[in-house]
Amino acid sequence: MSGRRLLVRLYPQGWRQRYGDEFDALLEDLDADGGRVRMDLIRGAVDAQLHRWRYPIPSGPTAPRWPAWALLAGSALVSALVVFTLWRYPGNLHDPAAPVYIVVLALVLAAYLGFAGWGLRRRLAGRAGGTLIGVVAGVMWSVEIWAGGPAMLDRGTERLVGGTFELLAVGTTIAAGVWAGARGRDSGVAVRAGLFAGLTSGVVVFLAGVVMTLATLHTLGTRADYQQQFASSRVADMATFLVGDILAAVIAHLVLNLVLGLIGGGIGALIAKQSSRGPETATAGRVRM
Repeated sequence: MSGRRLLVRLYPQGWRQRYGDEFDALLEDLDADGGRVRMDLIRGAVDAQLHRWRYPIPSGPTAPRWPAWALLAGSALVSALVVFTLWRYPGNLHDPAAPVYIVVLALVLAAYLGFAGWGLRRRLAGRAGGTLIGVVAGVMWSVEIWAGGPAMLDRGTERLVGGTFELLAVGTTIAAGVWAGARGRDSGVAVRAGLFAGLTSGVVVFLAGVVMTLATLHTLGTRADYQQQFASSRVADMATFLVGDILAAVIAHLVLNLVLGLIGGGIGALIAKQSSRGPETATAGRVRM
């Protein structure tokens, strides 16, 4: 079967884009003689090459570049906000874990910027829908952070609201890739939708979490649970403690949300592949019967 698939590469690009998925599915179910099939493929490839005009490369709708520009701008804002908070509260640099967090953040931001650059170079479908869903997921994560901090809710309400929005945020991030895979037969679209949902939600929750904390430092400092945690820490002041705490949390979100988006994209890709093979497989089964 691998030899047959290699022979398919002899066909023009336009032919492969037009019939490639269906032809791969047919080859998987084909029980004919191997030599005869190879000769048929070679003859078909020669004919397709001689008549390339029959198989123009489909242009299709052009995907927008704004998701990549938005990710690039968001990553730049994340970098600027990190620099500002560490300049304003330099005590966090004295934390023994600070070098680890800085290295992790630098690697993650490099990956985010790399994905943004890739998106600007190649205009492929799936990113716009993933970005919009990622914004929704990021807002849900932000509500969970708000409920656990500045909202000053009682313990029971805090757990209910925070837990609900946390589950919704996880489900929404994963759903981007699954939704894209269920809508069409292109596994690449599902992966890109999940990827950009994770990237976007990570940026949104980072910006919202840090800005929310900086704007409500006085209120957060009155929480009894934070006062207990601060008392057991070796941080010089409450504001530095709170800023360091939220930075650690949102850096983790940059990684976690990306992983969740890729999980959803992987599931969506599997769904898309099954959908694309279903009709051909069913037809082949009826022919064999």
